[in-house]
Amino acid sequence: MDLRAAVDELYGAPLEDFVATRTRLSTAAKGEDPALAAEIKALRKPTVAAWLLNRVARDEPRAIADLNRLGARMRAAQSQGDMAALGEARPERRAIIDALIAAAGRCAGAHGTTYGPATQDDVDATAVAALADEQSGRALASGSLLRPLSYAGFGEVELDDAVATPLRLVPPLPDDPASEPDDEGDDDSTVADEAEVARQQELEEAREELREAQRDLEDARRAESQARAALVAARDLVNTHEARVTDVTGLIARLKTRPRA
Repeated sequence: MDLRAAVDELYGAPLEDFVATRTRLSTAAKGEDPALAAEIKALRKPTVAAWLLNRVARDEPRAIADLNRLGARMRAAQSQGDMAALGEARPERRAIIDALIAAAGRCAGAHGTTYGPATQDDVDATAVAALADEQSGRALASGSLLRPLSYAGFGEVELDDAVATPLRLVPPLPDDPASEPDDEGDDDSTVADEAEVARQQELEEAREELREAQRDLEDARRAESQARAALVAARDLVNTHEARVTDVTGLIARLKTRPRA
């Protein structure tokens, strides 16, 4: 197993199994390659939108390939100042973005993942970024996104922490032998380094869990707000129909008691 294979398996696994899969892969590598095990352990959990796009890259890669082909055409037309070609691409642009959103929705349905408006907006924003920026298109096609992408309308898309990459948790030892401690010191230093690595890994996992909980909280608040708005509208509708029933009932009563001609 190498890092590429581990990344491919990890970011293709069910989102709820991410931590367990990462632990399994890291443990499997630890005996033969401790450095690889540390790199795997440092890989971060993706957001829901990023995970769905990673599934699209595996399950429906054509949706991403079509998006990237159109992006290349539009960027070429823009660099050449070909406004006619850009205008002709606009309807196709919307259709291609909608196709990616739909593909992510199918992946969500296949894996029992909630696909709310906020997540759809993240997929939309990532598609726009991939159309505008070649590196973003490659990041999307990698199948190892950590977060959705966003394009501000100029320059390159910010890709820091957007794609899974290994983290160097422990700095290399100095090359100068004179700077190396004695054997006993080495043992103590190694134990301390391993303990610090474990602590940093646990800290990063806790921070990632916090970020995920905060995202889920925001989604829940949006859903609550929508539900409250729907409840208000439903109550208004009930009041309207109750008033109508009251009016018609009164009319019937008056008609029944009206003297006959």
